[in-house]
Amino acid sequence: MPVKMFSPKRIVTPPYGRTYRKTFNERLRALTAAFLVAILIFYYTMDEYPFCSTCDFAVRDLWEARVDAGNDTLGFHKILALSYGPSWRTRGLIAAADYTGLDIEIPKQTHPTPELVEAFQKIPSDTGKQPSNGSAYAWLAHLDLLKYVITNNLETTLIVEDDVDWDLNIKEQMRLISDNIRRFTEVNSTDSSPYGHSWDILWIGHCGERTEIDTHRIEYDDSAVLPAKVYTGWSNKFMFNIDAGRRAIQEGVNPVCTFGYAVTLKSAEKVLQYAGKGGNEAFDIQLLQGCQAKDLDCLVVNPEVMHHYTPSKELGYASSVYEGDGKGSSSEESQFENIIGGTENILRSARCRVLFGSTCLKDHRDY
Repeated sequence: MPVKMFSPKRIVTPPYGRTYRKTFNERLRALTAAFLVAILIFYYTMDEYPFCSTCDFAVRDLWEARVDAGNDTLGFHKILALSYGPSWRTRGLIAAADYTGLDIEIPKQTHPTPELVEAFQKIPSDTGKQPSNGSAYAWLAHLDLLKYVITNNLETTLIVEDDVDWDLNIKEQMRLISDNIRRFTEVNSTDSSPYGHSWDILWIGHCGERTEIDTHRIEYDDSAVLPAKVYTGWSNKFMFNIDAGRRAIQEGVNPVCTFGYAVTLKSAEKVLQYAGKGGNEAFDIQLLQGCQAKDLDCLVVNPEVMHHYTPSKELGYASSVYEGDGKGSSSEESQFENIIGGTENILRSARCRVLFGSTCLKDHRDY
């Protein structure tokens, strides 16, 4: 008797049967969820722009600006460090930069001769104040870097001092700064530059700025902002005028210290001409007065996102300016690199994390 072969019975589900309806409902839910996500993304990126024929370009340029602000040069053509040579400062700087993914160049700078420094100190001053020896050295070093910017045709440059420190989350902080500078200065929607071009100096690293209750500004949330009562600096009282957990973008009123500031190629020439004439007590004071007189267009991030790291004073640390002024001398370099110091106003120090595996926020002190 021949063997018969049997095939499994084929089950055909009607097109509007239970299985089809289940699959259809699942797909509908997925499409609805995707649509809602798309709407949220649309409004998040488009809330600053009206409906218009150029909105696609606006979104693209805003996105490019945010991406660039978080790159390895924080959206600038280059980051340059002011330094007179290898030391604990530069070694810590390079380590922190590598750890946080920043590319910082340290150009070789020539030491000004004592005769040049003395001549610079003697330039007549309208205020009657002249730079000390250490301040004159630092001032000339800043002028030297501005010349470097111009000679190398750098469109935008962030200049930092070699003992500068920053938060581990500096890239996200700079994206927030980019977003809000563009809003504050009303950057054209087709301009994809991270910070626009309507400033001569962008001050992101300083040791104090005045923010009055009525100061024109834009504020934004930043989780790395310290409580006002913890902020250390001469301008501590002004921190209470900024909402808790927020930074402000404002015009420069009284910014002091040059831990980190940016210039454009055009403004580098302007700043060089303005500061190159000397005749003041320090480089930062000269710039400050330029901001106040509106000779320079200055934008300030307050509180700052960069501050200088200092070794423990118990080790005999003295700043390079103080050393130049004959007010002390530093201990052996090895001590500074083996014992933790501290950084004011920076929540999660990049230097201390990479060098000591720790944070090193300095305790608040009154000025």
